[in-house]
Parts: sequence; structure tokens; C-alpha cells
Amino acid sequence: MKNAITFILFLTFGTVFSQTECDQFGENYTPKDLNDAIVYLNCKWPEKDKTEYKNKAENDAVAELHFGTGMSIRNNWGLWKGKNKLSKFFKSNGVFHPDDISSIILTSFHRQLNGKPIDLDAQIEFYKSYWEQAKKEYEQTEKGQKELSKKEFDNFKVSDSIKIAFKINKQGKNVWAYSIQKYPDLNEEPNCFINGIITRKKKKTRKRGDYVLTIMIFDICGNEKAIFSEEENGLKTNQEYDFSLENYKISKK
Repeated sequence: MKNAITFILFLTFGTVFSQTECDQFGENYTPKDLNDAIVYLNCKWPEKDKTEYKNKAENDAVAELHFGTGMSIRNNWGLWKGKNKLSKFFKSNGVFHPDDISSIILTSFHRQLNGKPIDLDAQIEFYKSYWEQAKKEYEQTEKGQKELSKKEFDNFKVSDSIKIAFKINKQGKNVWAYSIQKYPDLNEEPNCFINGIITRKKKKTRKRGDYVLTIMIFDICGNEKAIFSEEENGLKTNQEYDFSLENYKISKK
């Protein structure tokens, strides 16, 4: 681990923060590193809040503040933009996601209040391992999805009658169409199947991706047209559209 973080290994609850030190934190102040963030929180938090936070179990304390104080840290300290000193400090040590940064700050503050070692190296390693595992799982899922889409693509033939899973929402005279996501599978239930016939098959396209079926639409659940965000002019019956089997749930009728 880089030397830049070795100085933040252990802070005690007995640390005294002078008024002069706290006066440096103006209204829009953004800490420059983890140590500065801990000093800031010590200065700004009322003693009652610090005591309450200190006395909770670490995981519970940090989790409870993820959408409150944690969100304020992520938003007000510019972590989403990732261009200030605080963001660069964490990026230089392999932590990139604002959620991870805010959690490390809150965890470290809780440990400091309780006189425990911050153990920043271990915290960073936890998030690195998490993202490495997430990447592996994503790649495995992507591979499986590609294989499934290819198998389906090979099974479809030009002139097959098909149906595409959608959700339809009517608002006055307007009809809105929303595709049922194939990946990731969110277990969404369609309330409409758009019917059509396959007119072409394309293994690769620039715009729509791989394993694309060109489909002539005949019926939009009793409607002649529908507003659909993926098509500038929406969907209309007796028109052809490209649908990738990687993204749409398409089956034979």
C-alpha cells in the first residue's frame, strides 16, 4: 500500500481538536484526504450525535447513515465528479466508487471515536476484492447471456411468427410501450405481447448489438402505434424494427 496512506492507521478518541483547527472548515469546505475528513466530522458533529454514533455497532452505524450523511458526503464533497483532492486521494489508493469512499470515511470516523485502529489498508482491500469478484461474476453472466442469445438466434428462422414481451401503459390517447428486460432478469411480468414476423436475421450490427432480428410488427396489443423510447418515431404496425435477442424477450408463437 502506498506511503500516502500509512499515516492514517490509528487515531484515538482522545484526540483534541482546537477551535483554531476547526475554524478552517468554512461552509463549503471539502476535505483533502481521509485524515482531514475525520477532523472535519469531529469538528462539525455535535457531541450528542458523536456519542450516539460511537455506541452503535460499526456495521449498523455506517449502514444507517449511507443514505443520509453518506449521501451528503458523496454529493457535497464532489465525489461523483471525482476531480478534487479527496477523490484523487482515494483514487490513488485504488478506491473509485463514491459509495465506497463515503463508507470508508464513516467507518474510519466510527473507529476513531471508539479508539480503534482505522486499518485503512484492510478497508481498501475489501472493496478491491468486492469489485474484482463482481467483475468475474459479470463476465460469467455476460458469457452465458451471449451463448443463450446465439442459441435462440440459431433457432429462429425468417418468416417465423413471434411475440415480444412488453408492458403497455395508456395515458389518454397515448400508448406507451416499455420492453421487458431480458438481462439482467428482473422478473418483470409483461401485460402485452407485440406480435410480428421475422423478415431478416443479423448476427452483428453497430446500432443494435449482436443477434438481431428484424421484425415486421402486425399488432401492438390492439393499438396501431405506441411511444417507445428506443425508436425516435415510436412503434407502428406494418413497420420493420430491429430487436436484439440480448435485450428483448422474444419467443415463437
